[in-house]
Amino acid sequence: MKISTRLLVLVSSALLGVSCVAGIALYSLDYSLKESRKSEVINLLTKAEHVSRYYVLQQNSGKMTQAVAQESAKKILSELNSNSKSYFWANDGKDLTIVHPNKDLIGKRSGGNHTASGMMDNEAYRMAISQSHFGLVDVLVKRGKDESLQPKLQGVVLIPEWNWIIGTGFFYDDINASFWKMAWELLVISLAIFVVVSIIAGIMTRSIRSTLGGEPDIAANIAAQIASGNLGVDVKLAANDRSSLMYTLNEMKLKLRDLVRDIQLSSDSIATGASEISMGNTDLSQRTEEQAASLQETAASMEEITATVKLNAENARQASKLTIKASSATQLGGEAMGKLTQTMQRISTESHDIVQIVGVIEGIAFQTNILALNAAVEAARAGEAGRGFAVVASEVRTLAQRSATAAKDIKNLIGESVARITAGSSEVKLVGERMNEIVQSIQKVNDIMDEIASASSEQSIGIEQVNLAVTQMDGVTQQNAALVEQAAAAASSLDQQAHQLRQTVTVFKL
Repeated sequence: MKISTRLLVLVSSALLGVSCVAGIALYSLDYSLKESRKSEVINLLTKAEHVSRYYVLQQNSGKMTQAVAQESAKKILSELNSNSKSYFWANDGKDLTIVHPNKDLIGKRSGGNHTASGMMDNEAYRMAISQSHFGLVDVLVKRGKDESLQPKLQGVVLIPEWNWIIGTGFFYDDINASFWKMAWELLVISLAIFVVVSIIAGIMTRSIRSTLGGEPDIAANIAAQIASGNLGVDVKLAANDRSSLMYTLNEMKLKLRDLVRDIQLSSDSIATGASEISMGNTDLSQRTEEQAASLQETAASMEEITATVKLNAENARQASKLTIKASSATQLGGEAMGKLTQTMQRISTESHDIVQIVGVIEGIAFQTNILALNAAVEAARAGEAGRGFAVVASEVRTLAQRSATAAKDIKNLIGESVARITAGSSEVKLVGERMNEIVQSIQKVNDIMDEIASASSEQSIGIEQVNLAVTQMDGVTQQNAALVEQAAAAASSLDQQAHQLRQTVTVFKL
């Protein structure tokens, strides 16, 4: 339904409502006017009754006679009649008029008027009084002889002591005049309201159309499609429209489309990055755990190395002590070798002397052999006399040969011994030099072992510090592993959220 149609329905409903309100108001006004006149009639009758009652009481108390009391009551009622539209009248028991503003009617029989149903007014009065203290009767009455009958509200009250019927009333033309006056006023007001509402509806129609830029159902449909995620909906705009709801919806659609496009691109990038970060953090977590395990193994190895280095330092100290002892023993051995070298040199010298002595013995044996040979020659020359001498000479020669042979063997042995002693002396000398070198080397080894012991001690202290650092690194690495696991969990959560964001954004159609 178009907005103009809706506003027309609204105006029609408002007009109908105003008409209903006016009708109800007129009905209430008519009812109120009638009830007001009825109340006014009853009030007037109450006053007339009080006046009559007063004089009835005066009569009953003996202060006045009935005639005087009645005349006084008539006089007061007559004085209360200020105009001919609303006045008091009274009839006695014989239906004779005793009070009326028209003097010509006093003393004459009342009646002649009747109700709308055709009942005579006197009968209607008595019937109404029988049913209520104050009787109210609608009677058709002529204002004048030549005027038509007009409805009049008559109220009556009975004074039973005198059998009077006192009445008063109002013509309905006053009520109708007031009613139609109010009716015309309401009609004018209703027409004014209708005109104003129509003008306001027209202005509102133009304003709403200008504000909306189209029909509300079209705007609602576009908003619903945008809300459902369709950002490609076509929004038709009027020329030079820069402030309507349709223009705002179109701008919102364009900005949402750009925003969603950027969010889709960003969500893809975030999802890719989060996935890579998650994978990287997972790998880093595994490597960190492996590093933590390696550091634990390294810490254990460093403890073993520390123990080994302490043991090596202790062994180096003991080796240094043994080296000192070996150096002392080697020095003693070098001194003994020096003495042995001197002894070997003396033996070599003495061996040369023995060789010379053996040479002398060998010369003596050679000469003895020659003498024995000469003695044998002389014994041979002596014949039998020299036979025993020849035997002795032969034995002497044999002994001389054996001595020469033995001397030669001794000479050879002594030569060999001298050669060996000479060679041994050279070797002993060489061994002495080597022993000196060994002593020097052992001294150097002792110095080196001292340095090794000192370095091992320093290494032990350094390794203990390294072990402490490795232990601290192990704790830090375990903390880093926990942080990496948390980062991996956060990256995994970010990956899930990015996936959800991407799924959420895919609802929009660009």
